[in-house]
Amino acid sequence: MARTTPRLLFPITGSGGRRGAAILFGSITLGASGAIASASGFFPSAAAGVFGVVKTSAKTGRYTFKTDRTYRTLRVVGVSVVGATDAAFGNTNANAVQVRNSSTTGFDLQLFLASTGADTDGASGYVINYLVQVETYGGKS
Repeated sequence: MARTTPRLLFPITGSGGRRGAAILFGSITLGASGAIASASGFFPSAAAGVFGVVKTSAKTGRYTFKTDRTYRTLRVVGVSVVGATDAAFGNTNANAVQVRNSSTTGFDLQLFLASTGADTDGASGYVINYLVQVETYGGKS
């Protein structure tokens, strides 16, 4: 089965960045009970253990991002949660996000309530944006 791996990794060329460095970015939109309704950008919606993003089984409010290859370095530069409407985030749905288990082959995101630290799913319509820097080349810059 063919992979849906993009050929161009949004290279940082002409910007003084490291040779072989690239920026991976995109977003996922949540549906009912924190399920992934859609994904856009580098990580497509996928099955567990396959290139892409999946809601982590048996874990509330967690999502696993698996890369298409092993990178020399992988740094999650930014993650944000955008609410579905103009209403307050409230105390029942996630209002904060953190990165866990970052490695050269992927990372996990965890949604939680900032006031209590309890893991919880995001509300339907939440959008999670991500920005990841990877490096494929290990030589001189």
